[in-house]
Amino acid sequence: MKFRPDKNQITWSITGIVTALVVMLIYYVIFKGGYIISGLHSIVDGMEGVVTGLALGYILSPILNFVEQKILEKIWEKAGAKRDENGEFRHKQLIRNIAIIITMAFVIFIIWACMYYIIPQIYQSIRDIIRNIPTYYRNIDLAINRFLESSDPTTISTVNGIADQIYVRINSYVQETVLPNISQILTMISKQAINVINSFINLIVGLIVAIYVLNSKESFCGKGKKMAYAFFREDIANEVISSSRLIHTTFTGFITGKIVDSAIIGLLCFIGCRIMDIPYYLLISVIVGIANIIPFFGPYIGGGFGFLILILISPLSALEFIVFVIILQQIDGNIIGPKILGNSTGLSSFWVIFAIMLFGSLWGFAGWILGVPVFAVIYSLISRVTDHYLDKNHLPTDEETYIDTAYIEEGKFHYLGDPNSTKYRSQKAGSSWSRIFRSKHKEEHKKSHKSKNPDVIKVQESGSVSQNTENKNTQGSDIKKDQE
Repeated sequence: MKFRPDKNQITWSITGIVTALVVMLIYYVIFKGGYIISGLHSIVDGMEGVVTGLALGYILSPILNFVEQKILEKIWEKAGAKRDENGEFRHKQLIRNIAIIITMAFVIFIIWACMYYIIPQIYQSIRDIIRNIPTYYRNIDLAINRFLESSDPTTISTVNGIADQIYVRINSYVQETVLPNISQILTMISKQAINVINSFINLIVGLIVAIYVLNSKESFCGKGKKMAYAFFREDIANEVISSSRLIHTTFTGFITGKIVDSAIIGLLCFIGCRIMDIPYYLLISVIVGIANIIPFFGPYIGGGFGFLILILISPLSALEFIVFVIILQQIDGNIIGPKILGNSTGLSSFWVIFAIMLFGSLWGFAGWILGVPVFAVIYSLISRVTDHYLDKNHLPTDEETYIDTAYIEEGKFHYLGDPNSTKYRSQKAGSSWSRIFRSKHKEEHKKSHKSKNPDVIKVQESGSVSQNTENKNTQGSDIKKDQE
């Protein structure tokens, strides 16, 4: 007789396999993220143009939706066009094509502006900084000499010792690392030049792929839902689709919001540095804007780089810049950022720092940027599973209920501070310091009370003796009764 599993057994087997795969995936993402990144890097190298197009299409999707829904459809409505029973216009594909043209024109304009105006000026600023390094060195040397002239001999010897150590280390690094590997350095520079050409070609391929992605994004979503309902039970498929929406909302809300927020901060930094006549204002503004994409630590990184560049040129400008960046980041953190990002991740400041440090250590620079939305998705999924099982056990899901909860017994909540809550160590114990000082205070109080009231001591002692006698008599009478 052959064993034929029924439908429920097959469903539970598939569910177990999928759960095991998800657990393994989470394990490898957290603890083996470097291997995943290296594997993805190999795939990306072979399909960089396609991956670039997918990423561009995903990032540009909100811009396309804004142009299509907020501008073109409004124009069609004012022109008297009617929607069908599905809420779509008759010339839906024409509207989509025009929206794609406007979106791609916007992207091409940004790329052209960067290559024609921003990148040459950044290159010129970097070249000027490198060319003026001897001047900066002389300025630092003069400043140190002025400081040493007004210092005592001990300070002079300490500074000279530090300078000698720095010189020895730099010289040994150049002699032992740079000069023996000069051929490798030149090879690496030539490879980078080739990579720049390949990146330009992949960008063109990516723009073409992005056009197809933007034109067919609803079709991709439909295929994904079709596969979910084909391979999973209805409720499981609904959860899979719901989780996909959560991932999409979290990533688009965070990444798109961060890009817009960083562009605004970079523009404000450019305007402020230009007004204050700070040197290399365009280079510094680009650094501040790009660094601002990194959550929490980004503003400090951008401000630190700008300060290091300016301190070599003009210490006064460096001081003005650092004060301006502090004010700008306060405006961003309290006004601009909350307006654009809102609570897109749902994470507190502690979990944001935790996610940056965790995924940054696993994935490097990519982890600094993507760590927060990835951890936000994991955090949200765990919260949803927790709330599911709480609902299943008929327990509340709000966090405030459990803050003062001591324990739950037979469905009834017992709270901290309640004198009736006596189980599971629910009574608050005093601290070690309070016990130490309280015991000393009690002993001193007893000693002073005894010294002041000796008669009370005698009464208490006599009372205790009489009480002990009564206890002994009672025990004796009880023994006699038992014998009788």
